[in-house]
Amino acid sequence: MSGLVAKTKLTFRVEPEEEGGATQTVRIDRRRMTSPEKKKRGKPRKKPDRRLVIGFDTEYQSADAVDVTEVRRGEVEAKNLVLSYQYSTKLVTRSGGSDDKQVSGIIIPDDGKRLSLPDFIAFAVGAWLDKFPGEKAPYSIYLVGHFNRADLPAFDEFQTLSRSHLSAIRNTFISMGSAIKFPLGKKTSDLTFHVELRDTYLLAPGNAKALSELGAIVGFEKIRLHDDVAEEIRIKSNMAELRSSDWPLFRDYAIRDAEICVSYAERVLRQHDALFDAFELPVTLTSFGTVLSIMDWEKSKEDRLSILGKERFDRPRYNKSLGYAVKEVSEVYIERVQWAIDFVTETYHGGRNEQFWYGPAPEGKWRDLDLSSAYTTAMSLLRKARWRESRQLDSVDGIGPFDLAFCCVDFEFPESVRFPTLPVRTANGIIFPRKGRSYCAAPEVWLAKQLGAELKLDYGVSVPVEDGAPVFRSFIMDCIKRRNEHPKGTFDNLFWKEVGNSTYGKTAQGLRKKRVYDVRDDDMVELPESRITQPFFASFITSYTRAVLGEILNAFPDDVHVFSVTTDGFLATPTDEQIEAAMTGDLAQSFMQARRDLVGDDNALEVKHAIGQPIGWRTRGSATLKPGDDEATGIVLQKGGIKVDELLRGKAENDHIVRMFLNRDGKQVITYTTGMGIKDMLRSNADFVSRENQKQLRMEFDWKRKPVNPRDVTFQFDGKEHSHLAFGTAPLDTVDEFGDVREAWSTYNKKSRFCLKTLADYEQFVTAVLLPPSALIADVGRSTALKV
Repeated sequence: MSGLVAKTKLTFRVEPEEEGGATQTVRIDRRRMTSPEKKKRGKPRKKPDRRLVIGFDTEYQSADAVDVTEVRRGEVEAKNLVLSYQYSTKLVTRSGGSDDKQVSGIIIPDDGKRLSLPDFIAFAVGAWLDKFPGEKAPYSIYLVGHFNRADLPAFDEFQTLSRSHLSAIRNTFISMGSAIKFPLGKKTSDLTFHVELRDTYLLAPGNAKALSELGAIVGFEKIRLHDDVAEEIRIKSNMAELRSSDWPLFRDYAIRDAEICVSYAERVLRQHDALFDAFELPVTLTSFGTVLSIMDWEKSKEDRLSILGKERFDRPRYNKSLGYAVKEVSEVYIERVQWAIDFVTETYHGGRNEQFWYGPAPEGKWRDLDLSSAYTTAMSLLRKARWRESRQLDSVDGIGPFDLAFCCVDFEFPESVRFPTLPVRTANGIIFPRKGRSYCAAPEVWLAKQLGAELKLDYGVSVPVEDGAPVFRSFIMDCIKRRNEHPKGTFDNLFWKEVGNSTYGKTAQGLRKKRVYDVRDDDMVELPESRITQPFFASFITSYTRAVLGEILNAFPDDVHVFSVTTDGFLATPTDEQIEAAMTGDLAQSFMQARRDLVGDDNALEVKHAIGQPIGWRTRGSATLKPGDDEATGIVLQKGGIKVDELLRGKAENDHIVRMFLNRDGKQVITYTTGMGIKDMLRSNADFVSRENQKQLRMEFDWKRKPVNPRDVTFQFDGKEHSHLAFGTAPLDTVDEFGDVREAWSTYNKKSRFCLKTLADYEQFVTAVLLPPSALIADVGRSTALKV
């Protein structure tokens, strides 16, 4: 039990005093509430097939941004002014026979007061009972919001509930495990609401997280407060003013969010029932992929643990309450896999992200090209492993691009290779030097040999695989087939796209130890592995994706400019004929064949954007000087962590970032606001208020590659002629070189911050630091292949 009681009679205001202050009273007749079926001995309790889904939302007048240090010291109370609570209550039955039974409403709290969560739920249920007098309300309730972190603190007992019943996932609140139980009328009541908290933010596709986007998916638009974007944002920051000046608009706008939550949650609930014969609303959308992939294995008579290289392990554990030992079942990797787990995990890296050009690039036909569904395509190539036959390698000879093999190698690429392909992990991310030591997987080992690299194996392990025994292919093909059965932008189309794309992440969950906040223990804990985590699989998938990109980039002729690479795509100037020629390599051909097997065509590269001239500064930091012809795809912008005013969108945002780069002086400090974090909210009893943040503007080169031919370049922007330092890049020789240059740049900027805006700025830095010239500038004459 939660210790909190829901009242059976409630009266609340449903309009502000200035609008008349009307009230509404609801009563809950216990005879009109169903109770859970009694549990039969030795059998699980039957799951309900009728549920109330209550969408909820709050509107509040946001407090001014706070200094989080002052909040932590208790000097500032971080509280918003709650203006209203909204609900939309709908009976959702497994049979679908009561789908039209829905009621929506709003509650206006007394000034400075906050509602109790069980009373809010009871009122939403009571309003539903009043509207449908012939119906009984089920005890089982899903309470569904959108980004609960913003709305739950508006309830009076938020602190109590969070410590006893809530969990934090991806920076929002949900309930996991057993339902939160609120007795009806009195603590000793045998009739209780069984409430499970869900968040549509966690159930939304990755490319449709905004509530307005979910509204469009389920068939209605989010109500706009003003046609002008700037004015709408101003109104949203002054909701008290809107409530006073236009109550009907305020009411409709506020309730709509709750209605969207109900409609979207119902779609997910019914999808879960249709797929798994379980009338339940899951916590996250990504959980679908995990379960469906396991079901696909079971359909093929394959055992999940066998596929993952695990086995069940039983051991006795003394149960103090029972007074004797009970059997505890756990899952462990088989011995041969366990020996290699730490080593193979070290070979797992993320996507390749590099900036190959600093400053304004030449004008041309620049296209942003992505590998089509890169990670899911790579997953489709994984084959069933014979884990008990794994062996230690004594040579890199014989390693094929699709082997489940993992190595620690000392390497050296020829100077003619523009883009070395073996990753080296540093404290500042992954780099790709010309020589060094790499923990890597078979696809990149094989490609390095094809590019002429000298490799010396220090340690390696290989697991034989079964031909014609794909692990994920049928699951991925099923996701693609179901997705293509529905128009783009519909719930089903986006659902199946997300299920397929998100499953890769589950194979890597828990590998790189990530700490997350545990609400109940008030402590940071490690994110656990998923049911399909497998480091051998995760390492192969990312290695294969990087290798395909690396093969394509190195196949381009010297006159093709390559501006940057980001995870599964790149921005470059190849013609269609040059792309076609670059796609003749073995890895690119294997990717195309995998696409044919999955979707029936070999379109391996998709054009995401087309522009006339980019400008860049560091990894994931670039913008557009000359947009393309298509307004929708004619801007490439990667802000590199820079926060800007939310009013700025599209070209306006891009141009603002370009001006920041051109006008920087090394002294700028960016001031921006973010929402209060979960840990501070709970420890300081704070609402989701804005907190002030400041950080130094960082738009200088990150030295992950070596400058080539630095010079001042003139270009047009904002109708004016500008001049700025520009250079291409070549690979670093070693990881030590990277560390030395980074340290030199840091030391150079200790007393005052410098910018690389002119050739003179660059030459001043080169002269000031005690490093050999070869560490700071590549000899472009040593190979024409260094042109980028």
